[in-house]
Amino acid sequence: MSQLLELTLLAGAPLLLAVIGELILQRSGVLNIGLEGMLLAAAFGATLAGATSGSALGGIAGGVAGAAAAAALFGALALWRAADPIVSGVALNLLCLGATGVLYRELNEGNRLVEGLPRLPRLSVGAMEIDAVVFFAWVVAPLMAAALLWRTRAGLRMRAAGENPDALAWGGRSVARARWLALAFEVVLAGFAGAALSLGLAQGFAENMVAGRGFIALAIVIFARWSVAGAVAGVALFSFATALQYAIQAGGSGIAFHLLLGFPYVATLAFLVVAPGSVQAPRALGRPYPS
Repeated sequence: MSQLLELTLLAGAPLLLAVIGELILQRSGVLNIGLEGMLLAAAFGATLAGATSGSALGGIAGGVAGAAAAAALFGALALWRAADPIVSGVALNLLCLGATGVLYRELNEGNRLVEGLPRLPRLSVGAMEIDAVVFFAWVVAPLMAAALLWRTRAGLRMRAAGENPDALAWGGRSVARARWLALAFEVVLAGFAGAALSLGLAQGFAENMVAGRGFIALAIVIFARWSVAGAVAGVALFSFATALQYAIQAGGSGIAFHLLLGFPYVATLAFLVVAPGSVQAPRALGRPYPS
């Protein structure tokens, strides 16, 4: 059981960080369809910086830098130029998928980006040993997000930018600044998520290694009703179902492999269908606002 819990926490850490970052950004009224590409850039940046520096902290910094590079392009289009965020996000996904694949093939000569990769620092939690980033994802990040959104003036302005940007502008505050700040928080969390993927979960980089986590994160944010607690619950359920299907496969149950792969998605959708509460999206979500 402890191994199942450990696998749940490890598998869910990158997804939870992505979900919380996107939740903060959507609360400010910005929909980032390009989250998949941002996570891919972060995973590549963490791999490159980690292998080059030989340091886990350097790898995390590289992950944040990779996410920042992708976010800068998205922000320039969707926030600065007020372009359609869906089109901008799709373009970002395609660009990051192609660019990281080409760069990895060019820079991984002699397999050096795998052999020189450092491990994330480990923490002892009860009978388990987990990566420090996993602890950050499941404990620090949710508390930080809740405090930011509901206990700070910056969080209030972000939520105002997502609910009624005109009122925020009439009050003499910048809507663009609030949204850029929310994007900056998503960059940091996406950077940690990329490091958790490449330096923790996978111990290396592979083309398209994010494998849809960015899109899953978008769905969990919506179905969690834009609440931090709902996001944690949704990711925990999805991650537990993922770990459980791995355990069932290893146990040789005889169930078809493809049916087991779909189990986490079916379990999560079933839970979200019967979960109480109504969807209350930020009213200005996805609507460009002139900077």
